[in-house]
Amino acid sequence: MLLSQGTNAQISGKLENPDHEVIPYATVSLYQLPDSTFILGTNSDEIGEFFIPTQQPSSYYIKISSVGFADTFTSAIMIENETPIRLGLLKMTADLTALNEVVIRTKKDIVQQTEMGQVINVQNSLMTQGSSAMQVIERLPGVLVDKRNNQFGLNGQSGVTVLFNGRRVQLSMPDLMALLESTDANNIEKIELLTSPSAKYDADGGAGLINIVFKKNENEGQQLSLNTSVGYGYKEKANGSMAYSYGIKKVFINTGYSYFHDNSKRGFEGEGFGNQPIVGGPGYTFFSTYFHNNLTTHNTNFSLLYTPLKRTEIGGDVSFLMSSTIGKSVINNARDNEDKSFIRSDILSESLTRKKNLMSSVYWSQKVNDQNHLNLDFSYLSYSNDSPSLVKSKYFNREGEALDPENAVYTEGNRGTSISSIDLTVLKADYQLKIGSVSEGEFGIKGSYSINRNDSKIETNSGENWVVDPRSQSLIHSDEKLLAAYSQFKIGLSDKSTIHAGLRYEYWKRKISNNPEPFIISQVFPTFLFQHYLTDQTVFRFNYNRRISRPTYDDLISNLYYNDPTAVFTGNPLLKPTISDGLKLEFSIHGFNIGLTAQKELNPIIRYQITSTAAKDILILSPQNADYQNSLTMALNFPWQWASWAKLSLSSATSLRKFQISYTPEVATKKYLFQSLNFNQTFNLPADFTTEISGWWNFAGYLGHTAQDGFGVINLGISKKLKNDRGTVQFGISDLFKSFDIENHIGATGPIIFDIDTHSRYRDESGISRIFRLSYSRNFGSSSKRKRRNTGAEEEKSRVNK
Repeated sequence: MLLSQGTNAQISGKLENPDHEVIPYATVSLYQLPDSTFILGTNSDEIGEFFIPTQQPSSYYIKISSVGFADTFTSAIMIENETPIRLGLLKMTADLTALNEVVIRTKKDIVQQTEMGQVINVQNSLMTQGSSAMQVIERLPGVLVDKRNNQFGLNGQSGVTVLFNGRRVQLSMPDLMALLESTDANNIEKIELLTSPSAKYDADGGAGLINIVFKKNENEGQQLSLNTSVGYGYKEKANGSMAYSYGIKKVFINTGYSYFHDNSKRGFEGEGFGNQPIVGGPGYTFFSTYFHNNLTTHNTNFSLLYTPLKRTEIGGDVSFLMSSTIGKSVINNARDNEDKSFIRSDILSESLTRKKNLMSSVYWSQKVNDQNHLNLDFSYLSYSNDSPSLVKSKYFNREGEALDPENAVYTEGNRGTSISSIDLTVLKADYQLKIGSVSEGEFGIKGSYSINRNDSKIETNSGENWVVDPRSQSLIHSDEKLLAAYSQFKIGLSDKSTIHAGLRYEYWKRKISNNPEPFIISQVFPTFLFQHYLTDQTVFRFNYNRRISRPTYDDLISNLYYNDPTAVFTGNPLLKPTISDGLKLEFSIHGFNIGLTAQKELNPIIRYQITSTAAKDILILSPQNADYQNSLTMALNFPWQWASWAKLSLSSATSLRKFQISYTPEVATKKYLFQSLNFNQTFNLPADFTTEISGWWNFAGYLGHTAQDGFGVINLGISKKLKNDRGTVQFGISDLFKSFDIENHIGATGPIIFDIDTHSRYRDESGISRIFRLSYSRNFGSSSKRKRRNTGAEEEKSRVNK
């Protein structure tokens, strides 16, 4: 049926601006005369071309819209038969309004809806300048960054995979968060929140994907961009970046360097009851831990694009990041037992973490003809981490006098060694073809192989020498193989309705040296999307997908580390992957978007849950599987241009959830309502000033056996564009009210091991001290745009109706 559709029965054209630059992804709408009835809508492709299936004999006209351009209308088009109608080259003019030498240009909305989720145009936010990638992600609508437990949430769901330019970052969550903390946000073009990704993406990430798309200039001419920022919160902050691009007809080069420095503090404190026999039985504990981290990062990057032929692109990029963190943890604990015994410990943990990260890729893109497109992509990642640490402990009695505890669990100190590395190789191929005038197909294969190595141990100071704790010593290596194949079809049912259907098969095998049984998953992951346009601004979507959240390498390995004599952190080799199924209904009209999602998760992974050993002699903090979590979530996005000089973007997610855990002494089931809010308000003021007020709030929720109270932040930024293109100056304040302050209740869902029931307070740096930033940016040189094709190395290709 698909192949029988004629390829000539269509209206076609190509869009350019007055400088002969193609205009991709413009909205092209067909209307019927004489009453302007909307018939269908489509988009121009990456080289500015559009195709509309021929309609019934009648008279029509076309309206073309694109951000930054005035709407363009064709004259009447008379259709009498199925003879193709070629409109040729259509010129669009820039939408510029000049008022007393002030030029006002249309900007993209900060939040834009797509078929697969949302695109956040982070460079349109004043708070991006001078921030790290992690700080930008924290402000995204529906995203929850849990630094204490090293995990991301999306619309209240856990299991999020992070991508750089469409490629998965194959690091553990703590290392990934450290990388994002040291990545300059000025280098980011946009961030995509993909809650309904297609089959071409890895199935990993039960809640969805966060795809960070970095800037890349592919224009002719040369341009130099400079950005610098200084700031102060708990202590000093600074970052700077320089990017240079040069392009001629067939060769385009981008290179850059960035420096990032952040001296920060965060931590938690609390108190509560526990009955732990190894430290005297029932008693009341007071505890606090504050982390002081002095981070410095250097990052260089280089990319090259070569177009030897009109339909051929060959390119590559390489990025190298080197960071060092001087860490200091101040740990103060006191235990008052019912037998009247008392002990206070003051612990100082010092560390020096050095990391190196190399990411590289080469790709080849070949447009065989107007209907066929082939992409090949090869990527390589190398990561190393060296983290020695030294822990010194002192003990005191109730009167504050120095104490030499008789209990062997209390040592004078510890020192740790941890050296790890990852080498990852990925090869993939994608083939796209058009089937008839309204349908498309895409097929792909992918193979990856990674090697992980870890050499770590903890030594205890026995007074005379250092003795290795046998529980902590590990020399572990693993290898991981992933083979995947997918097919994805876009089928035009009518002028206004399309179906996107995909199927992805993945075979995943991980072997760990200390576990005789390999982890193997072989499964099919379907995706389905039905989309129907009621008008050119009104669309209805129905979506289904199945996804998986695999345990990371760190989640599985039994590698102990601790900063408290009574508790250790380790992996869980029995951890199962999470399988999630989701159904989503979505309706959009004139930018307003409402979605309803029903999701079922089997074996969701919850990190840093408290259990014990078989001997019940010490606390174990490790990832665990809940039995299930079911949720019904309503998401809203509402952009409101309430004045010509003011625009509000408001997003919210409200979720009714139910989960069950059985790794606690008693099976616990909990049902609760969770909600998150996110807003961004901009004001365009006279004299090229712009002000932004933004913020987010997450209401109370649960993380396994722990309950969290609501928390959020309000940010303020102001920008001044200097005359004669001399740059832009920005000033920002993060967390005006120092409200990044989270109250936690461990044991809220029911009894846990040792009858632990504690209340604690976690504060991020801005919850301790407001963060102030002053930034300056400027571009030098000039360039003209060129047409740009999609490549296999850039799965971040635009999915936005501009």
